[in-house]
Formats: sequence, structure tokens, C-alpha cells
Amino acid sequence: MKPALHPDYQLDEKLNLYIAAIIKDEYSGLLEWIAYHRVLGVTGFMIADNGSRDGSTELLASLARLGIVSTFEQPDLDNQKPQLPAYERILRSCPPEVDLLAFIDADEFLLPLTDDLGLTDFLASRFQDESVSALALNWSNFGSSGELFAEDGLVTERFTKRAPQSFNVHHNFKSVVRPQRVNRFHNPHYADLRYGRYVDALGNDVILHPKHGNGVSAEVLWSGVRVNHYAVKSLEEFLLGKHLRGSAATANRVKHKAYFKAHDRNDETCLLAAALAPRVKAEMAALNERLAALPADGSPSGRSWLGARMKKWMG
Repeated sequence: MKPALHPDYQLDEKLNLYIAAIIKDEYSGLLEWIAYHRVLGVTGFMIADNGSRDGSTELLASLARLGIVSTFEQPDLDNQKPQLPAYERILRSCPPEVDLLAFIDADEFLLPLTDDLGLTDFLASRFQDESVSALALNWSNFGSSGELFAEDGLVTERFTKRAPQSFNVHHNFKSVVRPQRVNRFHNPHYADLRYGRYVDALGNDVILHPKHGNGVSAEVLWSGVRVNHYAVKSLEEFLLGKHLRGSAATANRVKHKAYFKAHDRNDETCLLAAALAPRVKAEMAALNERLAALPADGSPSGRSWLGARMKKWMG
């Protein structure tokens, strides 16, 4: 097996960075999310589909035919939410050539915070130390920007207002890991490592929150890269999306009015992700062309449905 990121790894070498996720009914923003991360240098996606019925399944299948994603169905299990079983399947099936695997959700966007250091260069710099097995990246919570209804446009352009760094939710972090060094995930935020160090964005050993523990850091660090979390979007999108889906990680958790009110923070404007929009739109257009050119796969109903949705995407 090829070792991930040898200690002599140089920043100009090609970093094989994948994203792992579980999704359900994320069609409206899924292509943007994939295009956005491809622009930043992500080379592959391993995506579990938890019974989508909005076209996400068909879109993922077509992207898989292009070699852009690998995907599998992850049904609900008795007395267990699907996210952690999906993560376990991803870890078991992760190709050995994958250097790093970032476990995030479809409403989370990895964001480089400076122009002079991109996503893959930053990650390479943190994982140059062979003792590092996992990296914790804190959240940045974005609100609705006052939008009530779903509108056309990129998520990263429509929602540009966020909570201040001191917002307590930002102590949550997501993890980028060397996949071969992970036993399992304790929760969607925190990996159980076989060995090695768990570091923060500064490269120091992560210090967990004394009260909340695994997946929650004592300090909120926005340095190099953070995770933009578009937790609510517009009120309509929240009600028809996250509110109806509930949580993929916590049984019997319904995200309702209190969740929206707590996370609809619009204190400060941040345009860093929005600045990537021209490149993201160009990548989306390129992906749309490749999707439209796919030959028939023997599923006429699926193809006609997806074809209609693609026409809407392309105007």
C-alpha cells in the first residue's frame, strides 16, 4: 500500500484529496458543491446516498459514470442513523492511493482563507509531519442573509453573512484524515485513530472542549482553511430540506424552529467563497457538457428525468 504523504512530500506534488459524505435530497446544490471542491483541487468524492428522491441518485450515477464520484446506497437501519455506518463503509472501501479524506456534509464547503495558500497546499503543509493522522477544521456558520425563499444562484453567492468567530457553534469541527489510520468515527466530527496525532489548523495537538468533548474544540481557529457551514439557507429551503430530513447522525432529532433561529446568524459579511463563483460556474458548465454527452445507460426513465433537470441547469 502506498503510504499517504511521505515526510519528504513537497507542496508541488499532486495531493490525492477525496471528500467523503452522505447525502439525501441535495440535488439543488449538489453539482455546485462538487464543482466548488474540484476547483480547489479535490480529486474524488465518495458519496453515500440515503434514499434520495429528488434526482440526486440519478445525478450521482451519471457523475460516477464520468469517474468523478463513487457512490452507494446507504439505507436507514433499525435503531441506527445512517451516517456512521456510511462512514464505516467509506473507510473500508477507500482506494489505497487516496492520501487524505475529508469528511464533510453537502452544506459544508472547505474554504482557504488566504490567496497565497490553496486548499491542497495547506493540507500538505499540515500533513508533512508523518506523525499527523487527522486535522480538525472549525466551522463558520452562515445564516439566511435575510432570504425567505429558494432562488436561483450559487449557495456561496446567495448566503454571504455569517456569525462572528466567537459564536459557540464554531467550536464544532470536521476532520480531514489519513484514511488508513482511522478505525471508525465516534460521531460525524471526530475519528478514532489507530495511531498518530490529531492536530488543529495551526498544526498543534487539538485540545477538545472540556464539556462537549469529541468533535468540539476548546478554541475556535480560523487559520489557513475552515469549513463554511450553510446551516439553514433560506427559510423555504430549511423547511423543505433540513427540517423534513432531520439528522443523519442523531436518532429522533428534528431540526425545527429553534434550530433555524439559533443558526440564522447574519452578523458579518464574508465574500471569500463568493469570490470563487466565476471558476465554480465554469466548472459546473464543463460538468454539464460532459453529463449531457453521456450515452444512454439502458434506463430510459432515469435518463429522461435527468435530461430534463440538466436542461433546467443549463438554461
